[in-house]
Amino acid sequence: MDLQITKTILEPFLKEHDLIFYDVELVKEFGYLILRVTLDKKGGIDVDTLGLANEYLSERIDKYDSDMPEYLLEVSSPGAEKVLRNDEEILESIGMYTHVEVENMIYEGELVEADPMSITLRINIKGRFKKMNIKKEEIKLIRLAVKI
Repeated sequence: MDLQITKTILEPFLKEHDLIFYDVELVKEFGYLILRVTLDKKGGIDVDTLGLANEYLSERIDKYDSDMPEYLLEVSSPGAEKVLRNDEEILESIGMYTHVEVENMIYEGELVEADPMSITLRINIKGRFKKMNIKKEEIKLIRLAVKI
């Protein structure tokens, strides 16, 4: 099955609900084949919208590939700690608490700036706030984080 067909099928629904197609993957877990579709929305997506997306896709997808083996359909959000995959997602996350991994270090703090070459985090070091500039080329992982 061409997994990108799910995006094509969902396109009208995505436009109607102002959603972002985040990812699609076909995985095998605990002996079950799972078609996992991940959707997002600026400001976050609610469970009701995910349920509607699941119904919408479920009603239409089998018409496109009747040879697909039996699978479970899972429609979800990328979660509170979603990975920031590109510059656009990084820019949209300015002002949010962010987890950044570089070689041998992990930083968490408020993402305060981003440009094509680097990001700036406002981190708390022993009760004092400091701005930390990190070159994008050094970043191994950047994702949103939940502040505890």
